Amino acid sequence: MKHLAKILFMICVLSMLMSMASCSMVGKGDLMDGGYDGMVGAPSTPDASEDAAAPDGEEPSDEPEEKPEETVTLPAGMITAGAWVDNDNYQMWVDLFAQAADEKSENGKFFGYTTPENSWGFNSLNRVKVTVKSGETAVVGATVVASDEQGNPLFSAVTDAKGNAYLFIDVENGNITVTSGEGSATDTFTEEEREFSVDLSKSANKLNVIEIMLVVDVTGSMGDEISFLKAELADVINKIAENNSDTAIKLALLFYRDDGDAVPFDYYDFTDVTSESGLVAQQTALNKQAATGGGDYPEAVDEALELAVNKQWSTGATTKIIFHVLDAPAHNGTQYKEKFLNATKTAAEKGIRICPIICSGAAGETEYTMREAAIYTGGTFIFVTDDSGIGGAHHDPGLPNVTVELLNSLMVRLVNGYHTGIFADPIYWKEDPNLAVNNQ
Repeated sequence: MKHLAKILFMICVLSMLMSMASCSMVGKGDLMDGGYDGMVGAPSTPDASEDAAAPDGEEPSDEPEEKPEETVTLPAGMITAGAWVDNDNYQMWVDLFAQAADEKSENGKFFGYTTPENSWGFNSLNRVKVTVKSGETAVVGATVVASDEQGNPLFSAVTDAKGNAYLFIDVENGNITVTSGEGSATDTFTEEEREFSVDLSKSANKLNVIEIMLVVDVTGSMGDEISFLKAELADVINKIAENNSDTAIKLALLFYRDDGDAVPFDYYDFTDVTSESGLVAQQTALNKQAATGGGDYPEAVDEALELAVNKQWSTGATTKIIFHVLDAPAHNGTQYKEKFLNATKTAAEKGIRICPIICSGAAGETEYTMREAAIYTGGTFIFVTDDSGIGGAHHDPGLPNVTVELLNSLMVRLVNGYHTGIFADPIYWKEDPNLAVNNQ
């Protein structure tokens, strides 16, 4: 009997070891062969579709799927994502609200979020684009204000590294005022002329400062994303520093949950992460985070964004970016929607580019509100894809000809582009040299 007990014990141990080994091996097939054919919009697996979770216009269940905290540490550079700039594809954006009927809506993809009873208050279908230059040089950080014919201010924005500012207004005719340093200029816009250039002399110089804030939903459904974000942060910052020598890079972190959670917000102020001590401090703050709380689908998105845009951002011609990592929209109430809209306008006024990163579990309303935040602030809409096989099923916004990239390479590319005005071409994730390095 003693020999039999020993044999049974050894079988159990071997079984446990084999099970642990299989769990720790995230298969190369999963990482290398999943999802799209390099372009977003290709067919995805049935369980990856948004409709499997909730049809457009309907809230998913109030009982979100709790994704367990990831215990296996993988190298940085594994998450895949696509990026889209609606300001660069503006007519396509407008068409989304009035396109031909499909299986979800008779009035366009986003019509349901703009009806009087469901409106978020955005007015992105009436845009004025102003490009500010001094001779042939783009003017960065110029303040551009649109006002009506009586002089009442309507919208304020700040030019990016290409000299572009985007203003969203609800009148056909009005005035534009541009200021930077000692320079100022005025012009007019009409119903027919909504895009034009302004020449401005004596403008302020661009400053070599990059400010990045990570605003991260850390509720219970965000376990996978938080785990991999911990692995990505240092890699992203180091690559940005390598590409922007003699540039101060400051990083702030804002973590949020929802009303009623014990700690709904946790903030770490801007810190110079070009120093090792600064980066270690912010990495430590990130490593302390765990995915807990929430309890229903919407989260405190509006309050988080309001807090984020009202922190101590620098003044002057600096690069300011919010990467907002989330999987759910704000609560569906008038006060929440107004707060979200006003926070977005404040970001535009301060020249903060909002670049949302929507993760697994996100649905149509999350896509809509985050694309509005991006277009209002001259930012980029980012969506994590199923290609790497990491995490749960991801929402596919159905955008054409988007190259699927490694998320860390994508974030570095965007920061470099917003700082210099030169955006590198995206690299398909399987061809990205960082993938080979991280899988050695």
